[in-house]
Amino acid sequence: MAHLSVRTQAMSDANPFASPIVFDFSQDVGDGEQILAYATAMSGFTLNYQTNSLYWAEEAGAIGVSLTPNLVGTVLGIGGNVMLTDYDGDSALDPPTSDSGPGSVAQVSALAVIGTPLTQPPVCATAYGVNSGQDSSPIPIGDNTTSLAFMAGFSVAASEGTGEIGGLTLTSSVGSPVGDQVTVTGGVGLTDFSTTGTVDVGLLSYGPDLVGFAVQAAAPTWGAPNGQQGMSGTFSVDFTIPSGCSSITQAALLLQDVTVVYDDTAEFQLIQAMQTGDLSIDGGTVSGTFVLNMYNPDATAHHYISADSTTTMSVIAQFA
Repeated sequence: MAHLSVRTQAMSDANPFASPIVFDFSQDVGDGEQILAYATAMSGFTLNYQTNSLYWAEEAGAIGVSLTPNLVGTVLGIGGNVMLTDYDGDSALDPPTSDSGPGSVAQVSALAVIGTPLTQPPVCATAYGVNSGQDSSPIPIGDNTTSLAFMAGFSVAASEGTGEIGGLTLTSSVGSPVGDQVTVTGGVGLTDFSTTGTVDVGLLSYGPDLVGFAVQAAAPTWGAPNGQQGMSGTFSVDFTIPSGCSSITQAALLLQDVTVVYDDTAEFQLIQAMQTGDLSIDGGTVSGTFVLNMYNPDATAHHYISADSTTTMSVIAQFA
């Protein structure tokens, strides 16, 4: 039998380019155990333009979040990169400023399957660079398993030049098993704009032999859009703590889909799908706040996010 450990952390907004995030799982690794498999997850992002002009907002050229993992023993280091550019000197803000708002960062999560070397681990991995709208290569899975796909990164760029956009769409999914294999699919696009893109899709495929965790869908209750503050949604997920455990020790968000809808097709300064602060753990309940945002504050424009924006997400909890 193996057990699952969970960690989450936001990138430092003082250095969002190749910013190292370190997850130390040593306290969860028992005698004779090791990390057998792991996956990274993009649990949120904030992309904010730093412009070289008199305007706050710019057209879209390329947008993305990339997470590069490296496991050494029981420590998983993840190099986080965010990208925002119009190919004309305007790029992701680093670091945050009082005038321009928040820095460009990602919320990064990690899942680690821990057990003895003789354990046959479940699938906990990431399919990198899946072309938008296409399937990954087949991934072998075990019998009688449950599979969950989630976002682990994306890259989307204009097919030609730059332009105004009407929003951002991200999707991830896992297909029904064919024999002992599945494929994952990811999608990314900028609304009202011709693009090409790839998606990094995480996959956790598990049976009853993987213990110490649970995952449940989270359905935010969204408030009305509030100008440059965006649209906030609160969520609360109740877990049943299994026999032999006494508490939830860690929890993280897994994003499956993000739909950010702008109120027009226009330039933008910021686009965001991000949890606010840390998740709250109270007994068997995990709760938090998630923000969707997109805006153009320029005096002659003033465009904001639409109430049609939404997400699909899950909370994954670790027990002890």
